[in-house]
Amino acid sequence: MLKVEKEKTVNELKEKLSLTKSLYLTDFRGLNVEEMTKLRRELKKGGAEYKITKNTMIRMAAKQSRFEGTLDFLKGPTGLVFSYEDPISPAKVLYELHKKVERPKIKVIWMEGRLLDESHLKRLAALPPREVILTQILSGLNSPMVNFVGILQGVLRNFVGTLDALKEAKIKTA
Repeated sequence: MLKVEKEKTVNELKEKLSLTKSLYLTDFRGLNVEEMTKLRRELKKGGAEYKITKNTMIRMAAKQSRFEGTLDFLKGPTGLVFSYEDPISPAKVLYELHKKVERPKIKVIWMEGRLLDESHLKRLAALPPREVILTQILSGLNSPMVNFVGILQGVLRNFVGTLDALKEAKIKTA
């Protein structure tokens, strides 16, 4: 590989690393072309990308980024999964493929500055989609407010009822 090509590859990797929300390092050995194509297609649907490149190129790009902790896992063939939208969606795709063919092997998962091993893949895959989690959080935040408004309406309703009762009592006594 020419020096210009290497620099281009490293710069491309740096750009991808700067945009990714999570990074999965995999050992892709044992995947045939059909499985690899299907994996890439499924990852793309979830806003992720699968890239295979030399470990030396990955090392050069990761040394100057927040992914420096992944350098210890760059042994043997390495495939990178860059997740640009939902950090969890690649876990679902990788887990489904792993259930069927026991590949690719997960070397490490980088998420929110933490390194996770392959044992976390199943738990990540079991998480609901991002939109569902956000909806649950918003409804949890909204619920106390709705209850508070209901209580205030009840107090106001009782107050107006008391005023009406006083008005009626004064009309009868007058």
